[in-house]
Amino acid sequence: MIRTSILFACLLIVLMNVSAQQPPNQPSKQTGGAAGSDKTNNSTNPLSNFGVAVASDTAIENRLVELVLKGPEYDASVHQGKIAQLELKRAKSTWLNLLTISTNYNDQSFAKPGTTNGQATYVYPKYFFGITIPLGIFFSQGNQVKAARESIANGKDQQEMLARTLKLQVLSKYKQYKFYAEQIEMENELSNDVVVNATQAEQSFRQGKITVDAYILAQRAKNEEMVKIMNLQLQQDLIRLDIERMIGVSLDSVVRPYSSTAPASDNKSKR
Repeated sequence: MIRTSILFACLLIVLMNVSAQQPPNQPSKQTGGAAGSDKTNNSTNPLSNFGVAVASDTAIENRLVELVLKGPEYDASVHQGKIAQLELKRAKSTWLNLLTISTNYNDQSFAKPGTTNGQATYVYPKYFFGITIPLGIFFSQGNQVKAARESIANGKDQQEMLARTLKLQVLSKYKQYKFYAEQIEMENELSNDVVVNATQAEQSFRQGKITVDAYILAQRAKNEEMVKIMNLQLQQDLIRLDIERMIGVSLDSVVRPYSSTAPASDNKSKR
């Protein structure tokens, strides 16, 4: 008996040592690693999608600013700057109009006594030239040139202010356009539930399950939701027209190359 118990104890010790040397839960570590990689991929995908959206949105805004600065409103300031340059050149050459050049011909001749061969002797010079320069030109010409240069500088400042104003306007209107598009999308989702409720109320009313007041209330909620969507669509269309007036082209032609799908509001407006 003693020998049997000793052998059994030794066998238990050996089994415990073997189990201690083996690394526990190896499959669980691999499973955890796979799960960690999936979490990493899932966490990077939204960021990448967000980055693509921001990049495309920035490209659209840059294109809108580029187009609005090519429009007639900004182009008029460019022509005004050229006019100011020509005014400066004219101011620099104004003094030429104030100069007066005069000439005189001396046709008198005096014969000296005792001349030989009877030829007369003429008095020289026979021609007289003169230039008249007003004294006021030295005081007024410099001021005219300075005023023309200040006009050019003022035109550049006005042109820069106009560029900033146009950029602010077109970007603000585009953000309003996107805001209305998001509102319309949210209202469309809400209107689906309202339409379903109105349809169910109509069926229940025909079956006599609800009263007339409940049926009218459901239909009124449906109509109010439809009117709200129509008002939002109208405001978005007005913003669109104002943007297209500024850029001179269709807004869809600017947005479509940078987006995979057209906005839902655009598709509805085309229907």
